[in-house]
Amino acid sequence: MKTTKYKYLKVIQQHYGQGWEDVSEYETNSTGTPKEYTDKVIVTTYSNHKQSLLVHDYKEYKLTGYPTRVIRRKELIAA
Repeated sequence: MKTTKYKYLKVIQQHYGQGWEDVSEYETNSTGTPKEYTDKVIVTTYSNHKQSLLVHDYKEYKLTGYPTRVIRRKELIAA
């Protein structure tokens, strides 16, 4: 099995007036697809799928009123 050198993350950041600060991070695969999902099922016209924990939490952070963004980060795994 091939071992990876990197850990891929999506990070939710908020700007409180002093710069962007990390508030939550979520592990993803190399293409940016989150690995954790909620139990909530989203029903659309074409399919049913589970909502990612990232999307759920992002919506919650937006309710605070501070500027909020999601960035991708690639970290080297220490051997």
